[in-house]
Amino acid sequence: MLSSVDMCDDSHTPKRDGQRPASVLIPLVKRNIWHILLTRRPLHMPTHPGQISFPGGRTEAGETPCQGALRETREEIGIGAQDIHLLGRLPSFNAVSQYRVTPFVGVLNPAAKIIPCPSEVEDTIEIPFAFFMNPENHIPRKVEFDGTTHKLYDMPWPNADAPTWHIWGMTAMMLYRIYQRICNET
Repeated sequence: MLSSVDMCDDSHTPKRDGQRPASVLIPLVKRNIWHILLTRRPLHMPTHPGQISFPGGRTEAGETPCQGALRETREEIGIGAQDIHLLGRLPSFNAVSQYRVTPFVGVLNPAAKIIPCPSEVEDTIEIPFAFFMNPENHIPRKVEFDGTTHKLYDMPWPNADAPTWHIWGMTAMMLYRIYQRICNET
């Protein structure tokens, strides 16, 4: 289902001038039920402070998109490739910023210890996968960026221990794409 795009294809190649390649891992973990692990960026970050995201970032020179996603996951939350079973990938896409993003989906070993890197990750949270597969949790919103209106989704998770986590932007879009594939929605 997710591997309809070859794990090694070249759609990761930048499509616009100045565009930089980036990769993320959409980590699934089973703890009685399936969850998706998300991170929250620290408030001191120069870009996207406090934003909810997947482990990932810029793909370094000489890396494949997959290697970049796995390296970033290890750096950000301390989980190495030996504890990740890759299922496949979603098609690469142009972010509204200057990135071409390639998302990979992988299952984490539930025994793997999550060790957030404090300079990159303030907190992690595991949200039940079913939450993202419920269309009632996909709240459409319009965002202006560089004079263009983009339709995005907000998927607010009511965190009992802290303020609501607002999952939106690229993170919500990738979750919405998984929902579309699983539920055959277009």
